[in-house]
Amino acid sequence: MAKDERLYGRFTLDFADSPKIAPLSDLAFRTLVEMTLHSRRMLSDGFVDERIAKKKWKTRALAELLSNDPVKPSLIETSGGFLIHDFGEHQQTRADIEKKREAGRAGGKARAQAHASAGATAHAQAPSKLTTETETETSTSNEVDRPRKRGSRLTEAWLPSSELVSQVRPIAPDVDLKDQTARFVDYWIAQPGQKGVKTDWDATWRNWMRKQQDEMKPNRGRPTRTQETLSILEMGQELMGDQQKAVGQ
Repeated sequence: MAKDERLYGRFTLDFADSPKIAPLSDLAFRTLVEMTLHSRRMLSDGFVDERIAKKKWKTRALAELLSNDPVKPSLIETSGGFLIHDFGEHQQTRADIEKKREAGRAGGKARAQAHASAGATAHAQAPSKLTTETETETSTSNEVDRPRKRGSRLTEAWLPSSELVSQVRPIAPDVDLKDQTARFVDYWIAQPGQKGVKTDWDATWRNWMRKQQDEMKPNRGRPTRTQETLSILEMGQELMGDQQKAVGQ
């Protein structure tokens, strides 16, 4: 069975029995769970934008979560939104995921180097007769030995590395990278079959941000359809005026 790559929220078995959770109304309890899962999916480390919170959840539920404990309420109101209390102690944060991704990359590089070293050793130990018998193939030996890079599908946990973000900021200065990354991930994980398979997701993300920046550029002086239509009408009016003058003369 294929490994489940979806993101999960972490809740202890006695979560519902906590002294500050148990007295909550059903609405407030559901709101807290949904806000936690939303922040987990958006990798916002417990922060929920005020506009989203007030659109998705009831005001009375938010008020209940802001006051369900005199010292450590479930929600803390902060600039621009709400912060889920102790989110990082129970849920995976963006830093946790980036650390895991970096460890995976390091492991992949180590395996690739070991594979290359093993291949070079085997090639050096091969009998010279083999080289003679396959002389017609030596011109393409590099292509034969080079491992093909397989494509992969994007997972919901994918994030651009800090180095990649630094590369893209100068070429897409007007793009909201955080928002567009969420859209990028949602778009590609929804693509069926091979359409959602890429060999270089960093390059795909970089091109996505370039396209977003290009779409934000002005039309470089090119008139819009409305402006073209108005121009044609003005030309028609001028021609009618000239004709009337000619008739009058």
